[in-house]
Amino acid sequence: MDKYLIEVFNLEPNVNHITPLDEFKLHRNFDAFTAALKEYALKQKLTDVEQFYFNIETDPRRKPIYQISQTHFDNYFLTIHMILSNPVLINTPTFTNLYREKHLLSEITDHIIHLYDTLDSKLSRFFNKTLLEKFILNLDFISLSDDTTGSEYKIYFKLFTQETSRLKSYLIELIKDPKWLEHSEQGLSQFEPELYQFAFEYRTGLKLKSPNDFIQMKSWAQKHLDELMKELDQTCNRLLTNDIDKQKSTYDKMMLVGEDQSQRWLTKQDMIDAHQLCISKYRQKFITQKQFKEFNPPGLIVLDNPFLAGGYYYKGNFYLNVFHWNNGNFKYEVETLTLHETIPGHHLQIDIAYNSPYVDHLTAVDFAPCNGFIEGWALLAEHLGDPMDDDPWSYFGYLQSNILRTFRIIAEILLHVEGQTPKQVVQFAKQYLATSEEAITGEIYRYTVFPGQACSYKIGLEAFKRVIKEKFNVVQVKDLLRSDILDWYKEVLWRSHRPIDVFLHENGVTWTFDD
Repeated sequence: MDKYLIEVFNLEPNVNHITPLDEFKLHRNFDAFTAALKEYALKQKLTDVEQFYFNIETDPRRKPIYQISQTHFDNYFLTIHMILSNPVLINTPTFTNLYREKHLLSEITDHIIHLYDTLDSKLSRFFNKTLLEKFILNLDFISLSDDTTGSEYKIYFKLFTQETSRLKSYLIELIKDPKWLEHSEQGLSQFEPELYQFAFEYRTGLKLKSPNDFIQMKSWAQKHLDELMKELDQTCNRLLTNDIDKQKSTYDKMMLVGEDQSQRWLTKQDMIDAHQLCISKYRQKFITQKQFKEFNPPGLIVLDNPFLAGGYYYKGNFYLNVFHWNNGNFKYEVETLTLHETIPGHHLQIDIAYNSPYVDHLTAVDFAPCNGFIEGWALLAEHLGDPMDDDPWSYFGYLQSNILRTFRIIAEILLHVEGQTPKQVVQFAKQYLATSEEAITGEIYRYTVFPGQACSYKIGLEAFKRVIKEKFNVVQVKDLLRSDILDWYKEVLWRSHRPIDVFLHENGVTWTFDD
C-alpha cells in the first residue's frame, strides 16, 4: 500500500523525512482518502496492519473524530513548530520538504477554519470558550535565534507566523459568539457512546466489543491504581525520616516526599545536564553492552514553554521542557522520563523501526492506531533501567509516572463516558497526583480534547506484559532483561510498530480486562 499512497497523495517516500504535511495531504479530503483505500483494497490482498487501518479509517465514526481534531493540544501548526524549533532538523531533508511546500501553510489555515465553520450544531458542542481560549494561547510560536538559521528558515517562519496569526485572529472572532459559553465541558459523553469507543480504538489500537467494556475497564484500572498506591505508601515510608510523618495518609506522604527540597534543581542547567548524563548512561547500557541497533543517537532539545508538558520525543530528539525547573520538575523524575523518551524507549524504538525493511509508511504518517504499541513499549522501557529498588527516589518517580498513566484511563472514562467536567475530574485527581493543580488541570484538558490517546500508555504496557508473561512465563521485573527476552525485544522492534490488536494476534494472546 505504501507505493500506492505515496503516488496518489504525493507523500514523502522516505519515512525518516516525513512531515506533518504528509498527514495533512491524507486527511484534508477525507472522502478522497477513504476512496483511495477502498480502491486499493479491491485490487490487493491487505496485510494484517493494512486491514486494521482500512477498517478504522473507513469507519463512518472516523470523520467526526477528525473534524474535532484541531485543538490547542493537537494541531498541524504545533507539530510543524516541533521541526522549526529544532536546530538539527532545519538542516535536514525534513525542513527541505517543509520549505518546498510552503504554499500548504495557507491551505492548512483554511482547512482548520473550514473544520470549525462546518461543524454541525451537535459536533460544535464538543468545544466551549475555555478550550478555544487555550487554542488561542497556544498559537504564539518562537523562532530559533538568527545565528542558527538561514534565509530559507526566515522566509518560512515569516509565512508560518502569518498563517498562525491569521488562525488566531479567526479564533478570537469566533469565540465572541455567546454559544461557546453555553456549551458544557463533558467531552464525548454528549454523543452516542460508540463515538468515544471509536476514539479509544483509533488512538490505542485495541478493539472493544462494545461501550459496555468501559465499565469493566474502569474497575480494572482502579484495581491497578490501588496496588500502585500501596507500593507508593511503602516507598514513601523508606524516604521519610520522621515517624510521625509515616503515620499520615498515603496522599500526605506523597506530597511531603514529592516536594522534598533535596530533589529540587539548583539551576536550569543542572536539570539539563542530568538528563544528558542519563541519556549517555543508557546508550552505554543498551547500545554498547546489550547490542541493540542504533542508526542515529538521540539529541536533546531544550524547550522553555509554560503551555507544554515536561517532555516529548519527535524525529530523533528528546524535547525537554525546563520552564518549571524550579517549581514542578524534580530530580527523581529524570530516570523514568529519560528511559521513556530516549533509550530504550521512544528513540530506540522509532530509530530502529524507521530504518527497518518492515517499516510501513501508513503507520509512520498516521501513527495514532499504533499509539498503544509505541507508548506501551516506552512504559515497558521504564522497567528496564537500573534496578529502581536500590534507589527509592527513582522508584518514587517511576511510581508517580505509572500512577499517572493508570489514572488517565479512569479520568477519560469519567470525562467521555460518565459525563463529568474537567473541574470534577481535577478534584478526583488530587487523591492520586502530587503535581500542582495547574499541572493537573492541563493534563485533564488534554484528555478532554484528545479522546482515547491518554489510555494508550497503560493499555499498551499491559499488552506487552501479558505477551511476555504468556510467551516467557515472566512476571518479575528483574527478569525483563533476561537474554532470551532481550532477543525477542530486538525482533519485535525490528518488525516495527503496529496496532496492539495486531501485535496481540501475532503472539496468540487474547485481551481481556482480567488480571
